[in-house]
Amino acid sequence: MDLCLIDKTVELLIAADHAIVLTGAGISTESGVPDFRSPGGIWERYDPTMFFIERFLAEPEEVWRCLLDMHRSSEFSLWDAQPNKGHMTLAYLEKIGLIKTVITQNVDNLHQKAGSGNVIEFHGNMLFVRCLECRKTYGYEYVLRELEESFPPHCECGGLLKPDAVFFGEAIPQDALRTSFREADDCDLMLVIGTSAQVEPAASLPRIAKGMNSHIRGFGGIPLSKPRCHVIEINWEPTPLTGQVSDFLIQGKAGEVLHTIEQKIREKYA
Repeated sequence: MDLCLIDKTVELLIAADHAIVLTGAGISTESGVPDFRSPGGIWERYDPTMFFIERFLAEPEEVWRCLLDMHRSSEFSLWDAQPNKGHMTLAYLEKIGLIKTVITQNVDNLHQKAGSGNVIEFHGNMLFVRCLECRKTYGYEYVLRELEESFPPHCECGGLLKPDAVFFGEAIPQDALRTSFREADDCDLMLVIGTSAQVEPAASLPRIAKGMNSHIRGFGGIPLSKPRCHVIEINWEPTPLTGQVSDFLIQGKAGEVLHTIEQKIREKYA
């Protein structure tokens, strides 16, 4: 952890008018939530096709059996996971007005549990389910009770319930997409935390923040120049953004880096 870069980040956060955050799986692994792609991740332990919408619609019983097995074996401990220091720091920074929005690729609800109020969920939320017929949502407590009586679980209207997360083959929710792109276009500071920056369209957000790839700014396909925006990465290792898009990378555990940033900001606000 480079303390000089930590100090620089603190200065930029305090000076920013519209700072936002983009988070990926790396912020939640410290809460015991495994990621999908890394060695030992979900894809090595479970069949990835279980998360394709075509598979769910064709074999909802099998997909729900897999999800229930994950829940019972604690392999995918979203339901019991608790926010870590990283999530808590972001909630604190929002509370004191230093960040405006958290855009997350995660489906674990941990930002909300930590107290963040303005969260855009790019890929939905696995702690809730939605009826494919009437669109009503339920918490997982309802699902677990329902699974004791019927399999797969159904809504009160009789419609099939599906986890309220974006499966492969499904579109990103349009409201989340539109609002995220607007936030990236408007920000003057973006913290990119715990993401590989390889999954689109979220991977484009830091480039939009820098004015490199905006579908919003400009006229007739000709981009307009954007005022200076800083993009700071907090990650274990470099990403495609490093040295190309981001101003600098702070290497280390997201929770530890963010907690250190919080401590320094609390000193200044004391």
